[in-house]
Amino acid sequence: MKVELELSTKSVSVPWFLSMFWDEIFTLIVCVFLDVIEYVFPLLMIPVAGDIIDLVGVTFCIYFFSWTGAIAFLEIIPGLDSLPLFTATWLIWYVMKRRRAQQKQREELENWR
Repeated sequence: MKVELELSTKSVSVPWFLSMFWDEIFTLIVCVFLDVIEYVFPLLMIPVAGDIIDLVGVTFCIYFFSWTGAIAFLEIIPGLDSLPLFTATWLIWYVMKRRRAQQKQREELENWR
């Protein structure tokens, strides 16, 4: 009597948040922190303090996310402070970064064929 084992062709997939690098995690934490500051402290919604936080956040986003960080300029427009734009900027940057990495990997694989 012979027992045959079937090998599965399914691969184990890692959740997206476990495959992140430290720079991605750091920038996500800072962006979420900047958005939370605006929601938790209503005193920062006053023009002077709120604008300072907005300018710090926009500077951070442009420095770390280059041209994608320009999306954070929407934070300066009155009324759009209620949206988590810093976190949305990070999400757009992250998706674009992963797509570029996948495209580069595909191009390298095509060059090897």
